Amino acid sequence: MRVVLVSVGSDGDILPFVGLGARLRARGHQVTLATNEGFHRVASEHEFEFCSLFSKAETDELFANPKLWHPLQSAWVSSAWGCRFLRRQYDLLGSLAQEKETVFIANPAVFAARLLQEKLSKRLASMVIGPWFIPSACEPPIVRGLLNLSGRTPLPIRKLYWNLLHAVGDHLVARHLDPVRSELGLAPIRRIFQWWFSPDLVIGLFPDWYAPWQPDWPSKTRLAGFSMFNGGDGLSAEVLEFCRHGTPVIAITFGTEMWHAAEVFRATLEACQKLGVRALLLTRHPHQLPSPLPSFGRHCDFAPFQHLFPHCAAVVHHGGMGTTARALAAGVPQLILPFAFDQLDNAARVKRLGVGNWLNGKQRTGTPIAAALGQLMTPETRTQCGAVAARFGKTDSLEIAAAWVEEFAHGASTSAVT
Repeated sequence: MRVVLVSVGSDGDILPFVGLGARLRARGHQVTLATNEGFHRVASEHEFEFCSLFSKAETDELFANPKLWHPLQSAWVSSAWGCRFLRRQYDLLGSLAQEKETVFIANPAVFAARLLQEKLSKRLASMVIGPWFIPSACEPPIVRGLLNLSGRTPLPIRKLYWNLLHAVGDHLVARHLDPVRSELGLAPIRRIFQWWFSPDLVIGLFPDWYAPWQPDWPSKTRLAGFSMFNGGDGLSAEVLEFCRHGTPVIAITFGTEMWHAAEVFRATLEACQKLGVRALLLTRHPHQLPSPLPSFGRHCDFAPFQHLFPHCAAVVHHGGMGTTARALAAGVPQLILPFAFDQLDNAARVKRLGVGNWLNGKQRTGTPIAAALGQLMTPETRTQCGAVAARFGKTDSLEIAAAWVEEFAHGASTSAVT
């Protein structure tokens, strides 16, 4: 069987697909990774074939735009950028679909994969890394910058709210998507946020204790659990030495492709100074950091979180699903400073679990951050963090997902499993 893994975004969006590919490769299947050009090396390391959907210049154009991280403008920026490549991506993915036993596993945001399923009847499963990506009136995901409704809001109001959000999505995407659909002989489409899921299988890489299955989710949704794959083997000797000796360490990260967090990095450093703790700042874009760093701070381009976080007193981060899940698994308190996309939704879930807190934009200065961290670094919070970490168990979510992909490829039942 040939499996084509299709995604776009930062490490948190793509590495779960790489992890799934590694499991499928170990099961003897041929794997192709179709994503940003920057992941060509990662594909080679795992003996995947590679297809570049975006050049480095094109992805840099997206991440360099500060509006990408605005709570409201992010949707317009990302959709306008991605839709530019629709026809090119359709042709590229179509060239990979020649073999009869080809299965596509795609991030729903890559619309070309869904077009391919409709036009050529190719097997497609959607894979989402977090619950925020699935629209629901039963449990509405939280969107920063918008009115957010709770489960206590009357259901008709929640349904109306989602109808409005669907209308916004259609406005942003349909004007780009419908001309391509017309070229392919397909009818116009509406309610994009429902259409973008495969009707045959949706794999959720999160557990039901984090986000219970909802009756208005796609009926073929199956929850495998969090992906713990992040492509790192261990900590460098320098990072390990820093973590083990001295006052407690706070890990600070705002995502592998965040270019615009200079103010928040500075504020978090100020908070660490107030608390008398040390700071490990993780970013591949060090222009955001003060130079020189204070004596209690260290910079690191990358460290695998599953090895780093158990050494930390707390984690300050943006609320990406991958970082959130690894902090939960490590049993470490987390303070989330959300920017856009799914980050506020994850922050709210972390707070409900009793293992962290979050601050809004106006609170992102040294004193509020220090106060919030001080309230989290307590034995009581650590105990609750440990209780949540115990929920992970020893199951491998990507191994589970790989088995589902094999079942799906052979036409086995794909009824919802939670």
